[in-house]
Amino acid sequence: MSENTQPQIDTSSPVDEVVDTTGLLLDFLAHWKWFVLSAVAFLIGAYFYIATIVPMYQVNASIYLNNSESQAKNAVSTDPYNTLVAMKNYIDQTELEILKSRNNVIDIVDSLNIAYSYWREGNLRDIPLYGNNAVEASLDSVSLSNLGDQISITVKNGSEDGTYDITSATWVNGAEDNRNIENVTLPYDLELPLGTVTLTRVSHIPELTGTEKIYIRNPKSVAGALSGALHIAFAENAPTIVRIGYTTPVIQEGVDVINTLIDFYNRQIIEDKNRSAIQTEAFILERLVMINDELRDVEQRLLEYRQAHNIANLDQQVSTSLSTKSNTESQLVNVEADMEMIKAIENTVARANAYELLPAATTDQALNQAIEAYNKKVTQLNRMLESSTSDNPVVKSLQEELTRDKSRLLLTIASVKNGLNVRKGSIKTIEGRSASQLASLPPVDKGLQEIFREQQVKVNIYTFLLQRREEIALQKTLATPTARLIDDPVGSGPVSPKPMSIYLMALLLGLALPAAIIFLKRLFFPVFKDQEELQRLTNVPILGEISADTSKEAKPIVVGANVATPIAELFRLLRNNIGFTKNGIDKKVILITSSISGEGKTFVATNLAITYALTGKKVVVVGMDIRRPVLAHQFGLTNQEGVTTFLSGQVNDITKLIHQSKESENLYILPAGPVPPNPNELLLSDNMSRMMDQLRNDFDYVILDTAPIGVISDSFLIIPHSDIQLYVSRAGYSTKSCLKVLHQAVRDNRLHDPYIVLNGVDITSNSYTYRKYGHYYHTSNGSYGYGYSSENHKEKKK
Repeated sequence: MSENTQPQIDTSSPVDEVVDTTGLLLDFLAHWKWFVLSAVAFLIGAYFYIATIVPMYQVNASIYLNNSESQAKNAVSTDPYNTLVAMKNYIDQTELEILKSRNNVIDIVDSLNIAYSYWREGNLRDIPLYGNNAVEASLDSVSLSNLGDQISITVKNGSEDGTYDITSATWVNGAEDNRNIENVTLPYDLELPLGTVTLTRVSHIPELTGTEKIYIRNPKSVAGALSGALHIAFAENAPTIVRIGYTTPVIQEGVDVINTLIDFYNRQIIEDKNRSAIQTEAFILERLVMINDELRDVEQRLLEYRQAHNIANLDQQVSTSLSTKSNTESQLVNVEADMEMIKAIENTVARANAYELLPAATTDQALNQAIEAYNKKVTQLNRMLESSTSDNPVVKSLQEELTRDKSRLLLTIASVKNGLNVRKGSIKTIEGRSASQLASLPPVDKGLQEIFREQQVKVNIYTFLLQRREEIALQKTLATPTARLIDDPVGSGPVSPKPMSIYLMALLLGLALPAAIIFLKRLFFPVFKDQEELQRLTNVPILGEISADTSKEAKPIVVGANVATPIAELFRLLRNNIGFTKNGIDKKVILITSSISGEGKTFVATNLAITYALTGKKVVVVGMDIRRPVLAHQFGLTNQEGVTTFLSGQVNDITKLIHQSKESENLYILPAGPVPPNPNELLLSDNMSRMMDQLRNDFDYVILDTAPIGVISDSFLIIPHSDIQLYVSRAGYSTKSCLKVLHQAVRDNRLHDPYIVLNGVDITSNSYTYRKYGHYYHTSNGSYGYGYSSENHKEKKK
């Protein structure tokens, strides 16, 4: 065949692409039922998943921190020793940590008794019970605090009235301990390895219906879970507003938890506020007892003095004698009282441990203010240490500030003492002037006045301490909570599960699963299914496609004189398309090959030959696959003699090896013959050219069934003797790698006039229908071909 008849083929086709997007989308559309079934299955699974999950609700509340001290700490100070500005954020976080501190949360668990959880058994999920359980469990505090794994107890109505069946499960040393007790009455002591659980009936709850489950856990583990469900944060741009959220399966439990949390927090704040007052009160009570004893001693001495000196009544005399110096003595008494109080406070400060609260019980306002300021900082330090360690830089800074304050406090006390000493000296001078006026008084009266003056000092101190104690009691009474609830706890939700999100996710997964399967199938098994998909992968001309034989018994010959099946019509269409190729009428020798075995080249060669024979042409099918001969068996012949017999020179007359087929009087078969030891050498012999020349002369068409070119090279030796090459690919079987073999052969000019025939196409599949081929072959009456049924075909031939 001349070079000018060779079609120009561009082999730069997208065979190497990983994903054929158009084909993938068409595959999705073709398998729409998979998507629908998968989506429905996932939605049903989502429904049951939602039905089995316990709904969780969000309980939210807002509180106002009315803490003037905290607000003062947020103010900017010019004092170089003031670290409150730098501590602001840390203090805010400290307040939050105190709110949800471990001790607070454990107190909540103990207060609300939520170490015991109660559930009513349901069909798909258990229903949480809170405050409406019919059976209550209790375990001693020691066993409860030492509990490792949880205790599970099931209680249900027994077979007799008023009795119950109890089932328990615990884990002891890695082994499960199960107990089954039937027909017991409540209250009942359930003896378990981890302790004795007492089960009692709740009087205000109606009779138990169904089955209740009780779970007992260590309060510490429950506190950990509760702390994780608590969400506490300051409101944005509102440093005094705190938002509290709690996730729970029972809204009332969340309300109780938040209210109890605020109550405990306020109680702790009040205790912090009163701690300094309590310390001062204890000091005053101690001094009152001491002064009371001293006052009793003075009065006893006064009584004994009067009795010893036979003094009946000197009150009037003493009053007259002291009238001139009443002012000086009164001042001296007050100064000595102040000095004694200052001395007592100084001794207390000197012997106090580091950073302890100090009593504020002096008449000097400046000193009292300094002590109160010191006590406030000690209280703040103690609160920080509850949620932090002493290594924290902020804590260390506050400790250093307290050390400086303590030193300044001692200096202040010394300064006050010096002032009192100066004042006392001045009063003494005035008193000395007045003493000369009393020189005329007898020595007895002088001793009496000394005892009386000492008595007055003790009385003044005692009165001052009583007054100070009342002030502290009033201060304790007026202490107000810091946290004030401004938004009552309100439940919302459920926040989980969210049905719409779950259904949407299930729908997406339901659609993604078949899509992923189809994608992976195309990725790891890159086959093509029909002519339209094949055209996107190659630029080699496609002459036609052959449908798959869907009959129960697949036959090697599907074309016959009176056969109008879809597959037979497609073979006729292939025959006509060959005639419409360039110089198609002159193409007498048709070589049929493929990439690998199993693609149907022998099947195509046989039935294509029959279509030519049915037109009255004399056709011979030659078995040129001499390594794996198959052609002879399809026609009921043997391979004892054939092509290899002639090529090897054993038979010189090729006509003796050709058999007439029973399928048609115009169809002849030339078997491949015995498998030779040297196939390549035989195909290169002169007998090969002589055989092909004679077949060209004796027959109208010569169909060569050759070996796959992707496996062996025999077919390349036969191609020069052919006029056209039909490259058979099989839908759903041949891979994209097979096309690489074809393209490589075209690029190497080893195939000079190739065309593709796609075999095994399932034209009844949805995939084929969506590729818009079904309407070409499928008619309303269920027949195929060109719109004729087999009966219509017969009538037309008549």
